[in-house]
Amino acid sequence: MGRKQGFDGRKISSIVSVLVRNPDGIWVRQIARELKISPMTVSKYAAGILKPLLEETRLGAGQKTMLLVLRLKPVVLQQIRQGRDINEIMKTARTISKINSLNGEK
Repeated sequence: MGRKQGFDGRKISSIVSVLVRNPDGIWVRQIARELKISPMTVSKYAAGILKPLLEETRLGAGQKTMLLVLRLKPVVLQQIRQGRDINEIMKTARTISKINSLNGEK
């Protein structure tokens, strides 16, 4: 059998909940500790499905990242606090990301 392909909706909600409680940002390892999941899982979600919603701060020496701090973009945090559904926010963010990439923006 094995695990299902793709991202787990419960993990997405859990990670976003931690980020909402920490609007100034939180270290990836701390998110993992709070949720009792692997830091690699948090990183994969942050680099994948959650990327359009997040701002990252990377600290480290040279090319190697020693510390990765994540926070929700202010507009995303505001929408969540107004009661907007996370799936709807993610859909909008992915669409905006696609449009920006087509226009050559980051």
